[in-house]
Amino acid sequence: MNIPTDFIEKSFSAADFLANCDEAFRLYGQGLAIMPPREQNLDSSGRFTLKMPASIPGYSGYKFIEELPSDSQGKLGQRTAIIKLQSNNGQEIEIDAEYITNMRTGAAGALGLKYFAPQVKSVALLGTGKISKALALCAVELGVSKINIYSRKPENREKFAAELSSLPVEIISCDSVESAISEVEGILTAVPTPEPILFFKDLPAGVFISAMGGDSRTTQLDKEIMTNAVVIPDNEEQCKKSGEFKEALAEGYYQDINLAKVEDRTVNIGDASLGRIKLDSRIKVAYFTGLAVQDINAAKMVYEKYNKKS
Repeated sequence: MNIPTDFIEKSFSAADFLANCDEAFRLYGQGLAIMPPREQNLDSSGRFTLKMPASIPGYSGYKFIEELPSDSQGKLGQRTAIIKLQSNNGQEIEIDAEYITNMRTGAAGALGLKYFAPQVKSVALLGTGKISKALALCAVELGVSKINIYSRKPENREKFAAELSSLPVEIISCDSVESAISEVEGILTAVPTPEPILFFKDLPAGVFISAMGGDSRTTQLDKEIMTNAVVIPDNEEQCKKSGEFKEALAEGYYQDINLAKVEDRTVNIGDASLGRIKLDSRIKVAYFTGLAVQDINAAKMVYEKYNKKS
């Protein structure tokens, strides 16, 4: 069974993806989601592939991503993504994963706000791509009322602001990262940059950051953020293959990353969804690499509604 993308776009709101992603994180935290190690490869031509398997009660499957290299600075290449889902009764489903990936990623970043900074009303949004749009939609759903947006090109900022003009939120276009993050309570960053764009010295006191990472080729946060903030990974082993963490391992300061712990165990986003993490007023970073359970749980949501419709 193939489920068309236009069905997904028309049938599910930001609120639906927030609830579904929260459910996925809870399954993860409860030990009900099985996620074998991801299979990731970057060949000599720059072709990147990633297979992300997972199973949840009633379903199993995987997402497969292929991305070709890009000649454009600060941009990733052409990408294709599919989700293969199988129900326990043997039904096989295939879904184009691009829209689901964007929305579940935006939902995850916004849930970071819900778990760690629920009173936040003003945020900086770094990046104006599809994931940033999903972040904005989900953040507004959670009550954010002001968004400072930044990307390198003014025309991208203007277009992005226009796309969000119907939302009940104040949008302010900023011409630098520093001006965007000034005096905000939260930062949502989704920029495929090879060099850091956020520096500890520039951060407002006590700010919360949702970093949408997971790519070994990109680094958004500087070393001082990684070693001075409290860092909550979605999955520590996956994080080790991301740019910021790979650098820390290579440079020998991984042990200096202040990973959030409970009783000497590194906690993760599943623990956060279940209310197990209590942190002080220091700067906090929720680091999202993307979990296969998010994709499989979202595909389940889509399939079950589509099946009822059919």
